[in-house]
Amino acid sequence: MKLQFGTWVRPMFGEPSGGDLAVVRDLGEAMLVAIVDVLGHGEEANVVAKGIAEFLGETEETDLQTIIEILHSRLKGGRGAAVGLALIVPDKEEMVYIGIGNTAARRVWRRATRLVSKDGTVGAHLRRSMPQVLQLDPGDTLLFYTDGVKDRFELSDYKHLISDTPASIARNIVELFGKDYDDAACIAVKVDRQ
Repeated sequence: MKLQFGTWVRPMFGEPSGGDLAVVRDLGEAMLVAIVDVLGHGEEANVVAKGIAEFLGETEETDLQTIIEILHSRLKGGRGAAVGLALIVPDKEEMVYIGIGNTAARRVWRRATRLVSKDGTVGAHLRRSMPQVLQLDPGDTLLFYTDGVKDRFELSDYKHLISDTPASIARNIVELFGKDYDDAACIAVKVDRQ
């Protein structure tokens, strides 16, 4: 399987920076995808988001629950975050997902699927979450986004979602469905045959 991705992040209107974050990292055998929403807005939230991005960019850990627990320890006593993590393994044609807080993960196309993020806040109130495994098919489009994006949209609301590039999809989802009063971030991943 071949994976293509695109990301788009924008702060709340009126703020120069925000606390939402989109990270996609090639780990060789797998792709790590992280969608993060630090509590609050503005520069203080952005500082925390940059620290999370630095950690995700350097960690060699691939167990999603362990990554969540490390982030929980690092964020304790400060601003917490909603975090959605996915590990996409092309050779196995599968994705493993863990979400804590208001993050969304869904597959659109033939077999529409919504994955569940557990209530809680990484850094404040963390409940252990069982990883969810999703078998992937060529043609799938995977979407990950923060709660700055209205969650109640369907393919009929964005008719070119399947044909657009991942970069266009991520940007258009934030622009079409993003809330003006919140930071917003989206990651789009397309799954194709090699």
